Amino acid sequence: MRNLPLHTTLACFVAACGLGSAPAAKASNLDLLNGASCQLSIPTTATGVRPKASGFRNESTTTSNFVICTMLRSTTTGEYSQVGLIGYSLDGAAHAVTCTAVAGNTLAPKYSAKTANIRDATDTPFVWSSADFGGTDGGAISGSLYFSITCNLPPQTAISYIQAWTP
Repeated sequence: MRNLPLHTTLACFVAACGLGSAPAAKASNLDLLNGASCQLSIPTTATGVRPKASGFRNESTTTSNFVICTMLRSTTTGEYSQVGLIGYSLDGAAHAVTCTAVAGNTLAPKYSAKTANIRDATDTPFVWSSADFGGTDGGAISGSLYFSITCNLPPQTAISYIQAWTP
């Protein structure tokens, strides 16, 4: 084992103490996850559906697949006020995509389905708010501590990312 000179040891100690006492950064009120964090909701060996750096993609030209995306808490606490999912077309053609969001655990889940027409490679948003689950728009989504979105991804469509905001 090598002994460090005293001045090197002191410099490391001062740096560590300085970092340890630095003020904490303010937490963001946005959780953002790449669509690659989604997964097939019905296990299959479909090789055309996969996570990629650009999101979760259904590269098949013939088969739709159910995909589930869950919000993994990273920086926020409390229930969400809005949750969004961004989809896009791989082939530039129009595709109707239906997604169902679920807020709440197994005791009292609430469901809200939305369909969007994804027309091209431009990001197309699906956005859920408290009003979609019987609450007041602008308020927190009741039960959103447990939140997932399941989409039936048609061929040649993808999920770019999912995001959620706290009030």
